[in-house]
Amino acid sequence: MIEQTIAIKTPLKGTFPTEKHPNPFLFSVSIFIEYKIQIQTPDILISREHIYLFKNLNLMMSIYKNPFLLCTLALFVLVSCGDKSKKDSNNIKTFPVYKVTLKDTIVSSKFVADVHAKNNVEIHVRIPGLLDKVYVSEGQKVKKGQILFKISDVELQIQLLKAEAVYKSAKADLRIATVELEQAQTLFNKKVIADKELELSKAKNDAASAKLAHAAAERKAINQQISFTTIRAPFDGTVDRIPFKEGSLVENGSLLTTVSQLDDVYAYFSIPENTYFQMMEDKALNTQGDIRLVLPNGQVYDQKGELRTADGDIDRQTGSIQYKAKFHNPQGFIKHGTSGKLIISEPKTNAILIPQKAVFSIQDKQYVFRVNKDGVVKMTNVTIETTLDDVYILNDGLKSDDLIVQEGTQSLRDGDKINMKQM
Repeated sequence: MIEQTIAIKTPLKGTFPTEKHPNPFLFSVSIFIEYKIQIQTPDILISREHIYLFKNLNLMMSIYKNPFLLCTLALFVLVSCGDKSKKDSNNIKTFPVYKVTLKDTIVSSKFVADVHAKNNVEIHVRIPGLLDKVYVSEGQKVKKGQILFKISDVELQIQLLKAEAVYKSAKADLRIATVELEQAQTLFNKKVIADKELELSKAKNDAASAKLAHAAAERKAINQQISFTTIRAPFDGTVDRIPFKEGSLVENGSLLTTVSQLDDVYAYFSIPENTYFQMMEDKALNTQGDIRLVLPNGQVYDQKGELRTADGDIDRQTGSIQYKAKFHNPQGFIKHGTSGKLIISEPKTNAILIPQKAVFSIQDKQYVFRVNKDGVVKMTNVTIETTLDDVYILNDGLKSDDLIVQEGTQSLRDGDKINMKQM
């Protein structure tokens, strides 16, 4: 018995015999494996499932000259190819697929909002002096016209007394000038005095009248200054921080406090220009939409908002337009200056929704793998209209009943075949 072992290191290639090539023996081998051939008599036993090219030319030619052995080798090649095809079939991966359907949903747009009171007025000092009395405390609710502060008016009262005296003196002088004018007029009518004396009496009367008017104005100005020492609430509201205490010296223009009217509040927010036109097209900026305010702690305010226009123009520097939403605040729960998020929701019918993890991006474009009935995937461009929590709403690219790969798209290539597992 002769035993021979040969190891193949590279793929080999040849051709079946033709008229031009009477001797060569051809087949292709792509698997590099050690083989063993045992030769016993004229019969040859092949101990592996693959066929190999021998370096021993005599042995190769003996196989070629024996038709039976040659057919056996061909059969082994076919069986090997069949096994490889079966293995390739078994290697096809399974992916979850999603069937596209039309659904009714709620589309929500979120915006950062700054909350302002219906009225928020700073109370400033209009006349300098000592803060004589503070009638309210911080956070207190007040009514329109209620006294908040009193500034000392002692000096102003003295000035008022002087102004009153000047006024009365001017009033008396006017009375005297009026009597003299009447007498001069009587004498002039009797042709006792000349017309120049009459004109002089008239001038004195006018001067006295002017002095009275000036005295009256001075008195009124002092009274107004005195009124500034009593500071009242401009409307029903809530008092903010009070930086000055009783006895403090306050200057003209000093901030005493702020009064906020909180029965209604306004949430101001900015809409980007492109979003604004898209929402206008979708009629999402109508007064019938569901508008909610999310407070800083994540709580959704229980009152529904009403949309109002804040600006009529688009700000060219920011590329946005400002809107506001009105919310009733009967308990004064929301304070001026609160921040939050505004959610504007609109119903959308027959929307195409797909999972976000089914979408991948290439050069700023979004794609999905659409699957045909044979399980072959095709990369398909889609246009996203808006984003919800974990799904996209599409404008274009897919239709109802399409199948797409739901996840695992990073391991796929266009034209790959998969096994489908519908979710």
